[in-house]
Amino acid sequence: MTTWTDTHGGTLELKLDGTFTADDVCGNFFDFDADEQENEARSGSGTWRDSDWKGQTSVDMSFKPDGVSFGYEALRDGKTLKLWTYVGDPDEGNPLCILTPRQR
Repeated sequence: MTTWTDTHGGTLELKLDGTFTADDVCGNFFDFDADEQENEARSGSGTWRDSDWKGQTSVDMSFKPDGVSFGYEALRDGKTLKLWTYVGDPDEGNPLCILTPRQR
């Protein structure tokens, strides 16, 4: 289990069984039922999986039961692992959502 935190104190706990719990975590969420983007911090639980496309590792997630989905790109900055995503349209100058592993 790994707990990630964003700059506003939101947390994302990724469990080894492929589930997650989020508490006010930042992100770029998409509600397929409403066909709309949601960029406010979000809490809840659901499932996650990692994926690798053209050498870029990402974490894809889906909240239960509403199916709102989102994903984070993974990167290594020196010795620090990070998860990140754009919040809204990057051409509008919106900040990135960056999560780092919580220090124990």
